Amino acid sequence: MHAPLECQRDQFDLDPDHVWLNSAYMGPLPRATVQAGQRALQARAFPAGITPADFFEPAERTRRLLAGLVNADAEQVAFIPTAAYGTAIVARQLSPVAGANVVMLGDQFPSNVYPWRRWREHGVQMRMVAAPPPGADRLARWHEALLAAIDERTMLASIEQAHWTDGSLFDLVRIGAHCRHHDVPLAIDATQTVGAMPLDVAAVRPDALIVHSYKSMLSNYGLGFAVLGGRFANGEPLEESWLMRAGSEDFSALVDYQDDYAAGMRRFDTSLRANPMLIAMLEASATLLQQWQPARIRDYLLRIERPFVARLRDAGFGVADEGERAANLFGLRLPQGLDAQACRAALAARNIHVSVRGASVRVAPHVYNDEADLMRLADVLEGMV
Repeated sequence: MHAPLECQRDQFDLDPDHVWLNSAYMGPLPRATVQAGQRALQARAFPAGITPADFFEPAERTRRLLAGLVNADAEQVAFIPTAAYGTAIVARQLSPVAGANVVMLGDQFPSNVYPWRRWREHGVQMRMVAAPPPGADRLARWHEALLAAIDERTMLASIEQAHWTDGSLFDLVRIGAHCRHHDVPLAIDATQTVGAMPLDVAAVRPDALIVHSYKSMLSNYGLGFAVLGGRFANGEPLEESWLMRAGSEDFSALVDYQDDYAAGMRRFDTSLRANPMLIAMLEASATLLQQWQPARIRDYLLRIERPFVARLRDAGFGVADEGERAANLFGLRLPQGLDAQACRAALAARNIHVSVRGASVRVAPHVYNDEADLMRLADVLEGMV
């Protein structure tokens, strides 16, 4: 049994005059991650010490760390440069058929929408399952509508673990079972949640879990990962890189061209996994997240949020219950007459950083925040009512 997590602000170099509650926009880099990138950059400045093993061993260490964060087999993990690259991998493996449909969440993040919209020219219907209006059992009603939209003509269900605008949290195990029952491929964009809350690939069994690492994973832009299921085991990659071919570790034999790919899902790796700065920073952040543990991070965030949520509800703001939202990303429904952009501007003037997504003020804390940060936010919002 691990002790509860405490605030990790001392692991970051943050400006004490600012309150960063905006990791859903971009996560700050831990000090260890910055230092790892600096060491790699310094080594790259004069590359005499960079060996062929450095093109492979850091990636394999990091692959195992990433798999551990989501309870996946490391052989399922592929490195991707962006979430859009991950969705493009999925799109490459599927063939649109007239009369088929793709099921998505209403107002889903664009990188998880645009690839499928191209299939409209083939007669594929886009089924966007809109969020129900606020009220009792809102999330349950959204789940039921989502499951009802998936039928025998669905060629893909592509969703998020937590909705990027307000943190609405979806029951991935239930959705995964429903998709398997209908033999529907399931793709999940978990860029906003992996590392900051649990996600069990072995229980959900998605065909694709897509994660960029610059938000909840607190790493740099340019290298994330995907976990790919057996449906794509013999799939066609987006790149035909020499790095992803069998035997590529032997640089002296690279012109002995190989048709076979490296084992597992490595065929789908981006060549950027060999960028020493990006892989070193991703490894450093994944190591910290493994130490802190996603379940402990979620518990910590819920703990520091409870006084804030109670206070905001008393002031007339709406906040979803803990079981219905992510802890590291949630929306505030504003009292009547209060404008979301005006709230954001008033907060920014006081160095409190949040986002507006849709009609919600989106609050996105992480391990460097504490209860006092949220109370500073509450002070400003209460003063506007």
